[in-house]
Amino acid sequence: MKINLGVEDLEPRNWVAWVFEVPGCYGRGSTRGEAISSVPGAFEETLARLRQAEFFAFDRYRLPIDFVIAEEFRAFQSSPDYLVNAFFENDRIPLTVGDTEYARCLLELNRRELLSIISVVPAAILNRPVSGEVQQNINGILKHIATAEWWYWDRLGLAFPRGERPDGLPELLAKVRDLTLTQLHGLVGNTQTTVSSGEQWSPRKVMRRTIWHERVHSLQIARYLKTF
Repeated sequence: MKINLGVEDLEPRNWVAWVFEVPGCYGRGSTRGEAISSVPGAFEETLARLRQAEFFAFDRYRLPIDFVIAEEFRAFQSSPDYLVNAFFENDRIPLTVGDTEYARCLLELNRRELLSIISVVPAAILNRPVSGEVQQNINGILKHIATAEWWYWDRLGLAFPRGERPDGLPELLAKVRDLTLTQLHGLVGNTQTTVSSGEQWSPRKVMRRTIWHERVHSLQIARYLKTF
């Protein structure tokens, strides 16, 4: 069975190989080759997580699979402080009801795993500075997860006003996730695309980026906690 990949250098030394047929599933590495090579393992992990959540729509996919690079994108600067990331032709495909059901399942699974990681961590640890971390500490990463998800919807002009973002982290995470689930359901069949800061966006792109973003930072937080 052939499955298509979209490969991009998301930022310097951060390559991602997106699995188009399973949105939000990705291989990652510091080089193009590492990202592509990590896809089979990431693919199996995603399917295992979906089976754990009793979502079996992808059980027809079994290794060995022929992963084919269908699209490739190189990031570029549109301004001194903005790096434009990929808009693949695959991102133009309108969402289906099946896509939104899948996204809901994986987003709920991601959120449960994230909350389980931090649920027993003392506040002092969540606020402890992490050397070299752009977001300063774990609470900063949690805020970044929510605000980036809000920002994705803002690219489509579909976010609630910035001033309505709650100050509390639990409330912010919950309100933004409610926005995501509501908007995804309402965008089935929508062909809308927008351009912001030279970067193109669509509902499918927002879906894959949202699923990916929370997962990658959950794993990052888990790694940090092992070092404390």
